[in-house]
Amino acid sequence: MTATATLQRRLIRTKEAAAYLSMSDWKLRRLIQEGVFPVVQDREGGPFLLDLRDLDGYIENRKRSIAEDFPAQTKFPVVSLSGHPRNGARRLE
Repeated sequence: MTATATLQRRLIRTKEAAAYLSMSDWKLRRLIQEGVFPVVQDREGGPFLLDLRDLDGYIENRKRSIAEDFPAQTKFPVVSLSGHPRNGARRLE
């Protein structure tokens, strides 16, 4: 019996990285330009490659609990949309 190791890529292109982070390609490119993410290029003019570990670090550093922003005693405003035209309300003329 032979064991086969699954080779996982560590470097991915910007389009894949943007999807991984659930953001647009343009936002990711802006973050790269701002120096938030380092990139790997194997040759001049080659595609930007991003390290999955850097992407995971970005995610981990931005995790927060919503309870930090809204303590338990905070009451959220309730907005009624029943009078909104999309919900069947008619305009009075």
